[in-house]
Order: sequence, then structure tokens, then C-alpha cells
Amino acid sequence: MNHAEVLQQNKSQNQKIHRKYGETSLLPEIYWQKLFAHNLLSETHIKALDTLYKVAVPLALQVFKELKFDVFMPTAYQPQELSLFDKLSEQEEKLIQTLENESECLDEETRHQIWSMLLRGGAVLVFKAWLGRIKTNQWVLDTTLFDELSDLLFIKTSPLMLAERLNVDPKSDHDHIFLMFDNIVYLDRFNCLETAALFVDLEVYDATFLSLRDDRVAEYLKSLGYVTEEQIDELQSALNPLFCNELIPKQDCLA
Repeated sequence: MNHAEVLQQNKSQNQKIHRKYGETSLLPEIYWQKLFAHNLLSETHIKALDTLYKVAVPLALQVFKELKFDVFMPTAYQPQELSLFDKLSEQEEKLIQTLENESECLDEETRHQIWSMLLRGGAVLVFKAWLGRIKTNQWVLDTTLFDELSDLLFIKTSPLMLAERLNVDPKSDHDHIFLMFDNIVYLDRFNCLETAALFVDLEVYDATFLSLRDDRVAEYLKSLGYVTEEQIDELQSALNPLFCNELIPKQDCLA
């Protein structure tokens, strides 16, 4: 066995150990401020990320183990049988129940941050932070095929129902943080159309600008009377007077 093969074998054994420990909630610590160095994280943000991390990662690993879904292997991202999605969907209730229990001793602002992050891909983010830490032993996000894991780990519960479960006022004036890593902004997608509309209500997003980014969101917001086609066209003309399509690229805002 040559040197490269020895290193690969050691890496594989190390990953198996961390995966085994992760399933039983023995996780390596993540220093979130080092990971998201472009953000100024408050103690509340860090507490919320820690809580999501400690709850979401073990649950995801348990499901992946049951379905022989190896997150360390490229082949793991090939299309899976429907049972994978069904199994993860079943775990969503367990995730929310565990977060309910964990958040009982947390202050309202921290619970609000957990709620806000979870609606915008927080479970995906903390899992990719764990994966990056295990793969590289550094403070990085593993962004390999990020969208595929997003499909699996994004929760589907409505924002108001989740707020009720976590004892959160969805219309409070607490902030909704966006996190940046490697010049990419995260927590900028929604778990459902209802969440997109709520974030317009909260004035986190402008309805017209958001409609330019995603046609599905645009149709939904128009149906609610939040924006008109004329307003969307006017903004597009103002931002792109020469009508160059590539200047305003579409973005998938929904998980």
C-alpha cells in the first residue's frame, strides 16, 4: 500500500468514527465566528446555531445510516428511492419536537433565531458545517452539491405552525441574519411560499425585488396583492434599461 492509499484509508476511518459519534450526538465543536468570519455574530446567533447543530446533525446521520446514504461518497448524491425522502420527512416532526424541548430553557430571542434560520435552510447549513469540519478539520462549509442536500434537509412546516411550536412571535422585531462564507450568502432561501410572503410582511424583503428573483414567488405575491406585474416591470426597466437578460439572473428562492 502506497503513501496516498494509507492517507485515504486513515481519512476514511476517521470519517467513520466521526459519523458514528455524530449519530449519538458526540459532535466536534464548531466555532461559528471563525466559520462565518464576514459576519459579526452575537451570543444569541451562536446559541441558536449551536442548538440547531446539536439537534439536526445527529437526526440526519441516523436517517442516512438506516438508508445506507453515505454523505462522504460522491455516489451518495445520486437519485435515491422515495424512501429516503419519506424517512427524512418522518424525522421532521422529531426534529421540531426535540427543538421544542431544547428551546424551553432558551430566551425568546434565541428561539426566534432558531425559527428564522430553520425556515431558511438552517438545518442544511449546520450539517454542511459539520461535514466541512470532518472532511478538512478546518472551519469551512462543505459546499459539494449543496442543493441536493438542501432538498433532503429543508423542513416543510409552515412558518406560523413552527412559530407556535417554538413559542415564538413571528412578527417580533428581532433581526433575521444572513450568513456569508466564501463570498456566498446563505439563509437566503425559503422553505415555502408562505414564508416568502411573511418575510415581505416583516420588511426583510421588498415584494417587487423578490418577485424579480423568482417567478414562482412573483406569482404567489401577485395573487396576494403584494405586488403587480406593472411594478415588477417598472423595477426591471429601472435596473436594466437595455433589457439585457443576464443582468438580472433568476434565482431559485424556494427549497
